[in-house]
Amino acid sequence: MTYSQRSTHSAASSDFTYLEYQISIAGEELKQAEHAGKACEADLNRLRTSPAYDPVADASGEEKLLEQATRQHALAEAIRTSLAGLEDELAKLEDE
Repeated sequence: MTYSQRSTHSAASSDFTYLEYQISIAGEELKQAEHAGKACEADLNRLRTSPAYDPVADASGEEKLLEQATRQHALAEAIRTSLAGLEDELAKLEDE
């Protein structure tokens, strides 16, 4: 359905606009979560490959970075799920 077709249906138009906005926001949140997860992984890799790395002394820092990376990956996955649901809702509206 084109934008002009949606705009002639006032109720559907607002639904489309809302869903498109939510999809846009979710897409940005996903990019941020993925970027933060990659940054945590890069920090963890730098820590582990540092010449001064001591597994015993650096264990708490390593664990903290690992937990942050895990949280970011879980957040990204939750956003992907939400995004898929929003896209499904938009597709259903387009089919009507």
